Amino acid sequence: MDSGKSASSDPLIVLIKSSLSGNGATTFGHLVLYTSFGVVRGRPGFAFIQGLLNHGGERPEIELPPEVIELSDVSVEHYSNHLPTASFERLYLRLDDVQGFAIVGPAG
Repeated sequence: MDSGKSASSDPLIVLIKSSLSGNGATTFGHLVLYTSFGVVRGRPGFAFIQGLLNHGGERPEIELPPEVIELSDVSVEHYSNHLPTASFERLYLRLDDVQGFAIVGPAG
């Protein structure tokens, strides 16, 4: 992985980590990720959160590659006209495709 690309996702990972409670709940409602193909809205997924909370202890049941973020309850607004919107229960996204991000609303 290109170290320049991975460094660009560091603020996102730091922000998500700092928003987690001890049980893995986030303090925000959902993430908005701006990618090369569209705007992605969702919540950090269970496997992704478990990977962030795991501090060298037990290995999680599902281990994601470090360059991938898992999102749950996802909607995608595609930039192209052929598929304007899509919804997914779970979406896996390469962090190097994230060009910007926002945090929306309080958890609830």
